[in-house]
Amino acid sequence: MKESIATAAAVVLLRDGLQKWSVDRVAAEAGCAKGLVPYHHGSKQQLLSVVAANLHRDKTARRLAALDASGAEALDRLWDAINLEVRSGEWAAWAALMAEPNISLPPQVPSHLPTLAAAIGRALGIPALRPDEARLAEASLDGFQAALHLGAPAESVHEAYHRLWLALLP
Repeated sequence: MKESIATAAAVVLLRDGLQKWSVDRVAAEAGCAKGLVPYHHGSKQQLLSVVAANLHRDKTARRLAALDASGAEALDRLWDAINLEVRSGEWAAWAALMAEPNISLPPQVPSHLPTLAAAIGRALGIPALRPDEARLAEASLDGFQAALHLGAPAESVHEAYHRLWLALLP
C-alpha cells in the first residue's frame, strides 16, 4: 500500500500540479482511505519528498540509459530523454518540488554525480568528468529543460546543448 500511495501521489502531481495536489486526491487515486496516506508516509511533506526521490531516481536512470551509448548517439539519446521529461510534465513536477522550501530529497538518496560523471566520460570517450564538471553538466541539463518548458525555441536550446558537450571535450 505504501508504494501504491507514492505512485498515486506522483500521478496526481503530474496530472494536477503541485497547487492542486492534496492528500484527498492522492487517497482517491490510490483507492484507499485518506487516513492511510499519513499512516504510511507521515506528513504531506514526507510523501512529497518520496515522490521527489522517485522522480530523481527515474530521471537519473533515463539519463544514464541514454549515455549507455557512445558519441553522437549518446548525446542524441540524452537530448531525447530530457525532451521527454519536459513533454511528460515530469521536469515541471520535479522543479516544483525542488522549489518548495519544506520538500527535499530524503537523506538516504545517494549522490548520482560520480556515476553520471563516469557515464558522460565514457559516452564522450574522455576521462570521467571532475565533480565540478558533472555538477555543471547536470545543472545545464536542468537549465535546458527549464528553457524548453518556458517555450524557448527548441533549435536554440539544442544548439546550446551541443555547445556544452563541445566545451567539455579536451
